[in-house]
Amino acid sequence: MSFATLTRAFIRGRVGQIRPATLDDIPQVAALRSRVFSWRQKDSAAARETALQRVFFGNPFHDETLPSLVCENDRGGIVGFIGVSGRSLRWQGREVRAAVPTGFMVDPDSRGMAGVRLLRRLLDGPQDITFADSPNQTARRLMEHLGGVTAPNDSLFWVRPLRPVRYMVGQVRNGGLLFSARLLARPVASAVDALATRYAQSPFYLKDPGSREEPLTAAELVRCLTELGSACSPSPSYAEAALRWLLASLARGPRAGALRQALVRSSTGEVIGWYIRFINRHGTSDVVQMGARKERYGDLLDHVFWAAWQEGAVAVSGRVQPPFLETLGQKGCVFSTNGPPVLIHSRHAELLRDVQQGRAFLSRLEGEWWMIHLSEG
Repeated sequence: MSFATLTRAFIRGRVGQIRPATLDDIPQVAALRSRVFSWRQKDSAAARETALQRVFFGNPFHDETLPSLVCENDRGGIVGFIGVSGRSLRWQGREVRAAVPTGFMVDPDSRGMAGVRLLRRLLDGPQDITFADSPNQTARRLMEHLGGVTAPNDSLFWVRPLRPVRYMVGQVRNGGLLFSARLLARPVASAVDALATRYAQSPFYLKDPGSREEPLTAAELVRCLTELGSACSPSPSYAEAALRWLLASLARGPRAGALRQALVRSSTGEVIGWYIRFINRHGTSDVVQMGARKERYGDLLDHVFWAAWQEGAVAVSGRVQPPFLETLGQKGCVFSTNGPPVLIHSRHAELLRDVQQGRAFLSRLEGEWWMIHLSEG
């Protein structure tokens, strides 16, 4: 830290205690959020406070043993915050606790030890594992400094072009001339895409798999996840009421009306698997979670690709769930590391190793993604 930064920190008050956040802290945390993340300044104070209350206190995953944390200066003002959600995972036949952090922020005039102390306090908590799937750069550096490691396969993102030419043309985003070219190319792109998806030898070939879908209830999803837990460990362990709240909240979030959750059955009525995704009739359909037994995952992907193609989507994308990495590649998906990595920290070496080696089933529904998503509503 520079002398000027140290001087400002002294004037504003030295870093004091780290303590659990309370509802009374929400106005100060909301104001801090506006200072740290300038792009949130357009939100009203009431909107920021409502989002913080909903995401960190008003949900069934709030756990007083794994609280969100604030850092105070010696005047009692809040200069740092890290939000935490508790989760239960099933691992080796027993329940373990996970802490999922998000919203890590420190006042610009108090950066330095405040951030280190906040994160160290979190990592020293009673949880068995800490799981961060959307860390900002500051949180990533500090977490790695404190012993956090990357889960390499979980950090991959996949995309399956459904209308490959339109998808590639859609990646052209800058410049007036290029934008005009996109408009002119659209009719040609649509024609080529039609051929690409209907030619049996094409890698983009799509056909009706004959499967069907029905609404996915929280009770059915609990059952599916429980069955999948025998093959993937650790895997999420939900109470039905908590999962019902989460799915309903996502459906009312900033992309209300676009969330689709479905149980997929074969033509004979056998359950193939399930998916939760946001439909997009003119762009990329984003997957929140998909699941199936490994031998049926290819059938599930065929159904999801066909359903999204019928909706008009140009591609389907998601974060890799490692047990199905090989099947995603076989189905024509392209992988990248263009998103935030998944960082994990645990004092249990075997648990850490199982996640790093791709044995876990941890989707966006279990990570901090849902908290970020709901905080934008």
